[in-house]
Amino acid sequence: MKQIVLILSVLSCQIGLSQNQKGIAFQAVARSSYGVIMPNKQMQIRISLLKDTLDESILYQEIKSIVTNPLGLFSILIGAEEPTKIITIGNFEKINWTASSYFIRVEIDPDNHLQFIRIGQQQIQYAAYAFSADHVLAENVEGVLSIQQGGTSVNNLSAFKLALQIDKVNNIPDSTKMVSKATSLALNNKLDKKDTASLSNRINQKLNKGEINRLEITSSLGFTPFEMHFGGFSDTTKQLTIANAATAIKWRDTVQNSQLFIGLNSSLEPTRIVVAKEGIYLVHYALQVSNPMIANDEISIWIRRNGAAYTNSLRQFLTGTVGVKNIFSGQSMIPLGEDDYLELFISTKHSQTQLLKTSNLSNPSRPATPSAHIMLFRIQ
Repeated sequence: MKQIVLILSVLSCQIGLSQNQKGIAFQAVARSSYGVIMPNKQMQIRISLLKDTLDESILYQEIKSIVTNPLGLFSILIGAEEPTKIITIGNFEKINWTASSYFIRVEIDPDNHLQFIRIGQQQIQYAAYAFSADHVLAENVEGVLSIQQGGTSVNNLSAFKLALQIDKVNNIPDSTKMVSKATSLALNNKLDKKDTASLSNRINQKLNKGEINRLEITSSLGFTPFEMHFGGFSDTTKQLTIANAATAIKWRDTVQNSQLFIGLNSSLEPTRIVVAKEGIYLVHYALQVSNPMIANDEISIWIRRNGAAYTNSLRQFLTGTVGVKNIFSGQSMIPLGEDDYLELFISTKHSQTQLLKTSNLSNPSRPATPSAHIMLFRIQ
């Protein structure tokens, strides 16, 4: 019968440690002498491990029956314990992998007559390192390994702590640790939570009573602990209106202000309230209006922002009885940018309507009332 000669095409010959067993994983494809894949082929394979190619002495040898898959592929684990495997030479467990280079020789018996044909030999590249590392024990390492070699460069625990700069660290609980006199003195001079709460309450009480003001606090501290943006402006002169025309209210007096100020319009009249910082401002105004000739004059008051009427700011009133002074007021929340300005406008049905102040009164003594007053507070 004609003998069939097979050629093994090694699939990268994956040599290495198996995850489940100790051994060298070997995988290849069986082909005929014509290069044709041999699927589902049963044959014997003999694996030998040699120390080098010149020395023919075999350290380990095993024979195993294999069957290729439909693609001609077969896989074995050299050195693994298997009941169907025949070990003819050596002991895989006793091989000293650090001694030299090793080679793997593959022989096959395609007709199962125990007549093996050598088909290849290959050097083992990586498995030796894995097997040798498995036998390295810490007690077998002599001397001190440097950090570059994977060691610590020291040979005792105290030196190791010193190298890591943790030699002053101990496991004493914080509650029982000693505190230096300098640290204790510094802590004693600091206010605790109760002290600071009491101080804050006293400051707030004085602020509310008017005994101190924020400007004094700022001056004492040398910096501003909180941003203040507000302004109160008024006018005590008579301001006339024009029938069915928009008239801007003038502001000639500053009551209180921080980061807000009076600005002039294009006619150089003081009708604008200018803000220095963007934000949302609460605007509140009050006008004292009277018509000495006509009752029930219709009054419209609204706000303009940067020259344009602000949405939903219109308020409408009636003057009522002839000659009676009426206080008309309103408020709005308006977003303003840096250097934006507001103006308050009034229009009437009759030109005799005017803004009037009230002078100081007696019996009992009462303060004056301005003809116009406006306040702005930055709330966000």
